[in-house]
Amino acid sequence: MANCTSCGASNLGLGRVDLVLVDGAWYCKKCISQKGKVKCHLCGKEPFSSDEHFKTIDGNYVCTNCMEKQGIMKKYDYIMSVVTSGRPAPRTAAAGGDGKVSLDDLGPLRNLLEENLEPGEKIEVALAGNTGEGLACSSKHVFVLKSGMAAGSITAKKCIKYPWSAISGIEIKEGALYGLIELQGSGLPSYDARDINKAKQSENAVTFLANKRQPFDSALPKLKSYIRG
Repeated sequence: MANCTSCGASNLGLGRVDLVLVDGAWYCKKCISQKGKVKCHLCGKEPFSSDEHFKTIDGNYVCTNCMEKQGIMKKYDYIMSVVTSGRPAPRTAAAGGDGKVSLDDLGPLRNLLEENLEPGEKIEVALAGNTGEGLACSSKHVFVLKSGMAAGSITAKKCIKYPWSAISGIEIKEGALYGLIELQGSGLPSYDARDINKAKQSENAVTFLANKRQPFDSALPKLKSYIRG
């Protein structure tokens, strides 16, 4: 369900109207004129002439079909980024009164992480990324957690565990709609936040919606404090 940003018209129920997404806001045919001329600068498509949505990238409107062709993002992901933008942002798991970090925000990835901990190993940071992705660390290791399609198939899951001695840097990168946190070290690949599909299945990066970046920024100093040398 969505409503026109200007007049409130809904795309559901009696009197439903068609809506188009432009730069994260929904518009009906009547109100789209408020945005001026909206036209994909790559293919020429305009709102309501097709089922495409639009976003300004590098100063020009690009439709969702062209965004997919350019490897920027998928149409579904663009829509979902808007739908979820009003929901509470994922939190950085923080230590409670007993000094332990809550792993609840990791959801199903929590069990995967716990299966790969050494006896007595204490988690200091736990971050949930996009669906099926998570990052955690202890004073000994940093863990990249993947499940489902992020691990290669619907039923797959994997935990990649790096000793801190193998990590020389950690960087947060941000594209138009997605961001990623990347572990850097000898032999580890680097990813472009504008091509999020490769990073999503990588073993040294975790992706997230750009508007959910804050928990990753907050955790970065703690993560970097364990890098040696």
